[in-house]
Amino acid sequence: MASRANLGIMVFTMIAIGCLAQPAAAQTAMQDVGVSRDFDMQLHAADAAPTVQLAAYEQSYLPEEGDDEMGGAMNDDMNWDLAGPYEMRSADPEPAGVVELKNIFGWSTTKGESDEFEYEFEIEWGVNEDHELIFEVPAELGDGAVEGNGDLELGWHWRLWREGEWMPAFAMRNFVHLPTGYHSGGVDYEWIGLFTKSIIPGKLRFDANPFIKSVNDHREEEARHFLWGGSFGLDWRASDELILVALYRYETGELEGTRDNHYVQIGGEWDLDEHSEIGFSTTVGLDGDENGPALGAKISYIYSF
Repeated sequence: MASRANLGIMVFTMIAIGCLAQPAAAQTAMQDVGVSRDFDMQLHAADAAPTVQLAAYEQSYLPEEGDDEMGGAMNDDMNWDLAGPYEMRSADPEPAGVVELKNIFGWSTTKGESDEFEYEFEIEWGVNEDHELIFEVPAELGDGAVEGNGDLELGWHWRLWREGEWMPAFAMRNFVHLPTGYHSGGVDYEWIGLFTKSIIPGKLRFDANPFIKSVNDHREEEARHFLWGGSFGLDWRASDELILVALYRYETGELEGTRDNHYVQIGGEWDLDEHSEIGFSTTVGLDGDENGPALGAKISYIYSF
């Protein structure tokens, strides 16, 4: 009986030792095949990694604010209109909701002729961010009754797209000249293309303004009925209050048998306060004869609200 009891105790002891040793053996076997106790955590981390990477990819794919199909449009700090008394405009219209009242005074002299003095009243209204309406009444001063004084010009500025990373801003202006003045007749039409591209964003830009004009006024018997040309130059935002402009202008002669005209202009516009602005320009002719202005100057006062 005693031997049987001892044998039972030995069998029980071996079974207990085997049960206690089995987890350690299992763990040793798992380590031998390269699986650690952290297997479950590593599995979940591996499953989560693709989700994190996908979220990062989707975030980088989103376009930046202000981008468009033209290659990333410039923000409003890079856009400004030109309003001074010179023959060049940018593609950017008057800001939406703003009305400008302009008074422009000009003087010019031509070889062999008397000096000319001019006054022009303008109203420009920014209808929305891409459209502007223009109202102009030019007049010659100092020569009594001048044919055409009091004629009305109506214009529409339409920006088709803004400047992008590689695409210049483009707009066009359409003007209709109505014979509402003294001894005037015929309706004229002018189209102006406006290209603007930044050289130094927010500071320096290149502007090109090609134009064509149909003239139907018969005050001059030898007047050309189709004119064309353009202005090409730079505008520099020297400060928040001052813009400087330099340009070259080419245009066909207004009368049959006369040569084309070439001149340069230098000018600018200076903000006096939130509503008032002074503009100025000087014109120098490059041809030196009686067919075009030899020298000229303009000054303007602009009030906006």
